[in-house]
Amino acid sequence: MPAKKEGTGKSKRYTDAMKHLKKADPLLYKTALPHWDELAKRKGHRRNYQQLFAALAGSVTGQQLSTKAADTIWGRLEVACNGSVTPEAIQSISIETMRAAGLSAAKTKTLKELSSAILEERLDLSSLRKVPEAEAVERLSAIWGIGRWTAEMFLMFALERDDVFSPGDLGLRRSIEAIYGLPKDVHIRELETIALRWSPHRSFASRVLWRFRDTP
Repeated sequence: MPAKKEGTGKSKRYTDAMKHLKKADPLLYKTALPHWDELAKRKGHRRNYQQLFAALAGSVTGQQLSTKAADTIWGRLEVACNGSVTPEAIQSISIETMRAAGLSAAKTKTLKELSSAILEERLDLSSLRKVPEAEAVERLSAIWGIGRWTAEMFLMFALERDDVFSPGDLGLRRSIEAIYGLPKDVHIRELETIALRWSPHRSFASRVLWRFRDTP
């Protein structure tokens, strides 16, 4: 692996992940090498209560939309919420206002349900850092309109959890099929079996796979 100062924080975590892949899955390790410099640059940060809600609400808002369209709707929603999309703000504005911002009826319902669950203390986003992944996904998926993929992306990107894998993600699936020479649309259990090699660094491995997918 190219020399890289380990330091602390994300760089150290990613260096440990590369060391693990070198032993557990040499093929993915070799795939990661050309992308190491870019992967190692990424810095994470611990999000607070409002930032976690905004991250999840933003994910819901952007589902099945282009980045440009999602950003436009999010900007309108921020204006409607007086500059900050919080559970309190979402509960205070009307369904009509949210729909006028460009949200679909389904996404409006999801954001209302999500903010209500948080304010009523039925869901604590920060606590999901510590519970097992399956339980965290289950708690998030209990909210109407939040599915497994959205929950897994939240755990990986917003909570910065290290060992998350989303077998339903098309980009991850296609990368695994290409790297390991598997037939298209291989069974999800085979994907999960391969991903077990990467544990406890499946989030980093997923970043490698996405980077591989995005490389011409």
